[in-house]
Amino acid sequence: MSAIGLERERSNYIVHPQKFALWLFILTVIMIFGGLTSAYIVQRGFVDTGQQIIFDLPGILWMNLVVIVFSSVPMQYSVWAAKNQDTRKAMLALGMTFVLGVIFLIGQVDAWGAMVESGLPLVDPTRKDNSVSFFYIFTGLHGLHILAALIAVLIAFVRTGLKDFRPGRRALTYELTAIFWHFLGLLWVYLFIFLEFTQN
Repeated sequence: MSAIGLERERSNYIVHPQKFALWLFILTVIMIFGGLTSAYIVQRGFVDTGQQIIFDLPGILWMNLVVIVFSSVPMQYSVWAAKNQDTRKAMLALGMTFVLGVIFLIGQVDAWGAMVESGLPLVDPTRKDNSVSFFYIFTGLHGLHILAALIAVLIAFVRTGLKDFRPGRRALTYELTAIFWHFLGLLWVYLFIFLEFTQN
């Protein structure tokens, strides 16, 4: 099949196969975190009120909330720039998104440090309530997904600089990266609200 024929065949898709695969992956992540938050609620139900651990979330998490929400702005701008063939603006926006993502991860590590310093490590055999351990699991697992998204952002940035995209592929790559990034931002908003609500 010729390249033109292949492009015509691809244009007949209702949803691009790569977008469909990404949405399936996102659905899987939603199910994982949905299961974890449900397990958190269930385990709290088996712990006597007097043995439940109520802790203040590290203050750095408020800043991280702002950072991850704001990072969606340059990410989306990069998609617009890519579609309009403005390479310089696309790379600038991607670079800003990457920096904000790194700041977010640093903030999460600082939050872990604050938890440890306050006497709440990941594992403590004397605890009856596993709320603290779930906090580390939530933030750690989300952080791993942010790291994966940062790698995707970096790859898109480098490939744009090297002009290593076939016609039409750059806009799709940016769009897929943005969808995943926005999802992780919304996921963090959910986790933050969930943790804040369950600790008050």
